[in-house]
Amino acid sequence: MYEGKAVSTGMSTQFEMVHLKKCPQQYAYLSGLLHLFKNKIGLTSLLSGETRVSARFTYVLHDWGIDGKWPAKPPDPEAVASHFGTLLYGCLEDPVTELQLAAVWPSMTGDLVIDNDIHSDFKPLSAPRWVVRLCYADDLTCLLSSYLYEFIKATNRTESMSDLLNVLEDHTTDKHLGQALEKITDPSAGGMLPGVKLASGLTKVVTDSQTLFRKSAYTLGRIAAVRGRIPREVLNNIKSYMFFQESTNSRQSSSQQQQASTYTFYHKLKAAPIDSLTHHLAMCAIVVNLCHGGLSALAQVWHVFVSELRTMLDKGECLPGIDSSKPDLNTCLLHQKLQMLNCCIQRKVLREQRSPRSSSEVDFKVNPSFVDISEDLTESNNHNNHMATDESKNETTPLKEVDKYDGNLETSENAAASSNHSERLSSNDSRGKFSVQSDDEDEFFECESDIDLGDTEQKHITSGDQHQEISEQQSLDQVSFTVNSNKTEDGAIISRDDVEHSTNENKDSMVDIDVSYPAEGRLKPCDDLNLLRCNSSLFIPHTQDHAPVTEDQLEEQAEVFSKLGDTKEGSKVRAKMQSASLRSDMEAFKSANPGCVLEDFVRWYSPRDFENGELSQRMKIPQNLWVTTWKSAKPVPAHRQKRIFDDTKEAEKVLHFLTNLKPAEAAQMLIPVCTHEALLVLRLASDAMKESLPSLPLICNQIEARAAQIFKQWHMYGSVANQFQPWTKDIQSKVEDLFRQITFAETMIERARSLQHKFRNLGDTAQVNAFVRQLLEHPEVPLDEAAVGPVGCIIKYYFQNQQNIVVEAESPLSSEQSEDVRLPKEIPPLPKPAGREFIIRASNSYPSPFSRKLPHRMYAVLMQNEFRLASAVSHDSTFF
Repeated sequence: MYEGKAVSTGMSTQFEMVHLKKCPQQYAYLSGLLHLFKNKIGLTSLLSGETRVSARFTYVLHDWGIDGKWPAKPPDPEAVASHFGTLLYGCLEDPVTELQLAAVWPSMTGDLVIDNDIHSDFKPLSAPRWVVRLCYADDLTCLLSSYLYEFIKATNRTESMSDLLNVLEDHTTDKHLGQALEKITDPSAGGMLPGVKLASGLTKVVTDSQTLFRKSAYTLGRIAAVRGRIPREVLNNIKSYMFFQESTNSRQSSSQQQQASTYTFYHKLKAAPIDSLTHHLAMCAIVVNLCHGGLSALAQVWHVFVSELRTMLDKGECLPGIDSSKPDLNTCLLHQKLQMLNCCIQRKVLREQRSPRSSSEVDFKVNPSFVDISEDLTESNNHNNHMATDESKNETTPLKEVDKYDGNLETSENAAASSNHSERLSSNDSRGKFSVQSDDEDEFFECESDIDLGDTEQKHITSGDQHQEISEQQSLDQVSFTVNSNKTEDGAIISRDDVEHSTNENKDSMVDIDVSYPAEGRLKPCDDLNLLRCNSSLFIPHTQDHAPVTEDQLEEQAEVFSKLGDTKEGSKVRAKMQSASLRSDMEAFKSANPGCVLEDFVRWYSPRDFENGELSQRMKIPQNLWVTTWKSAKPVPAHRQKRIFDDTKEAEKVLHFLTNLKPAEAAQMLIPVCTHEALLVLRLASDAMKESLPSLPLICNQIEARAAQIFKQWHMYGSVANQFQPWTKDIQSKVEDLFRQITFAETMIERARSLQHKFRNLGDTAQVNAFVRQLLEHPEVPLDEAAVGPVGCIIKYYFQNQQNIVVEAESPLSSEQSEDVRLPKEIPPLPKPAGREFIIRASNSYPSPFSRKLPHRMYAVLMQNEFRLASAVSHDSTFF
């Protein structure tokens, strides 16, 4: 019992409340409550019309019957476990548990209403107002949420890849035959019977109230292997899907495929493109984790994936679903690593194609998508012929044929040379980028050499004297150069660069330089430009591609540069590290343009630094990077230069990085891709349900914005490249909160689907969607025309079906009863009210007949196991 009092000027109000578990018999109806209320205000009777009564009776619908049953069928576990094309979504049970119908009588005269244990004037079908509210299931099991929650659980595990694979290997090892009886007698040994092992997430799904799904769970048990090992057939299917070996599990409809192809949100999420190799891997990983044994199954899939990458690298097969461009820094780190590996494979294939043994000894397979690679290699046919000229010892080409080749190239390319200076600066096509093989001794991966070392004696000559490797057997084939120069007294050679430098300082003393080496490595003429010091065309050379880098490599490089500091020595080291590509381009330019000077190179490489016939001010700074690099650069064509990008090393680094990942770390790297797929599923569903849920697109926009913010802040790398950095607790909590928002959106979609099915007979689609929207947006919805309206008739139908089921269950007839006894019994249209609410109001003088008239109120709730009574009685305190 609770009491309270409110005091004001001239009046006070006394509040009292009683809360009991059972309703007293004398107050079970309105007649007893009216008698109690009159006694509370001190009068045994009131005039007619002085007391007003409001009543609300609530009826509960639990069973929707066959017509209102949840339309979604329980998914086949085998279909769920083998569906990799996209994530499935939907509830396994009805999200709408019950409907509460409230029959309301807003205002009635208390003296004219009869409500006792014999008769009641409160007939729900004649109530002037009907109000509907819904109750929803808590902790609803949804497929999309199960995918995500079970996958994020795998990220918290600490087992390494070798630990999980070794455990599986131990479980599959055959034991000695003498232990057979021990297996039979030992109750703890379950190896004799094929036990059913389900993932933790699907176990929750299987143990729900859906009998059909529980009975079909054994099917998934056959797929989820004994002791966690995935059957070979299933593993082959997973591998086929990952590497695009068969087109299965595509999206459900062509419209969905079209919408998915236009969904380019992955850049903001730092995920991966849809239907890429990374996307396929993520789909397989999240499905396998849920349906095939959890983390141990994920370890098997990851092992197969990395092993297949190694095989494709060895065979020279480009990765399917990965474009030939450089790593996209707006994607996840795993996708960048796969793009880097694909670049390495492409360079390897190009190098082997240029090798003379590629047609007879090298067996590789090139992806058809790799045929068109003109953005990295222009004029590939001429380039391949030139490579064979320079590197083959079996097919020698006279020096005059090299000149003939350059002359033909010049003649054929003059018409096509129309690019402007800015395009020469930015485009790889105008720069003639292509990859070459290195003579670096630090290569640790065994690969084929372009020159047969068994028949050729190579000499490594330092860069102070010469920069090329010259074979005695190929001395007639390879391009050499001779510079007639003067020697100083101490025997030092005056090079052409020194002469040009001295010419700029003192133009009166001119040194004659006779350049007799032929041009090599030309791509095409550079418009109509000629060399400044000799009357010959300026040619664009073949140059090396800039090395592709991933995000973690850029971070490592920035960390190294920052550690060098701002000192003079640090600046020199930093400039030397950054000038590798510039030096390579200068050497290729010198080889293609004999007699060139620095001004010629600047005119092609950086036209903005050559104005009014002279170099810009920054180029005239004494001993700047460009001048010093030009002096030390030798005329070496790109195909004989040291590789700027060592594809062999970089490929091994990528595979080493992927191999050393733990399964939990691999799952973390795939979370952005899985989240992107989940958001895509929500977006497609929101477009289909936007008439019933107009706020759902806005919810999806908020989730996408939140996801983009989280994944932009999440760095999967540290200060050292190729080392994975696990996520922090803060990032993990943010991702879990994001998954809860996705679960809420999925639940809203399923509620709308359920209500659309239950009220599908309301009218046309627009009327159904409008009513469903009201039910989802408001806690209570009043029904037009109450019981006789269109919605009221549907609700009465559901209640009538429920009443028939209840009556048949409560009064079964035995077979011995005659037909005369089976008389039809009148079944009430609605069940007994689950709760009754009354509000009694009166305005009366209290505590004496001479007091002012003040308001009085009493509220009563009568339920099966609850009785609440609250009263507010006002007192006139002016004279009393």
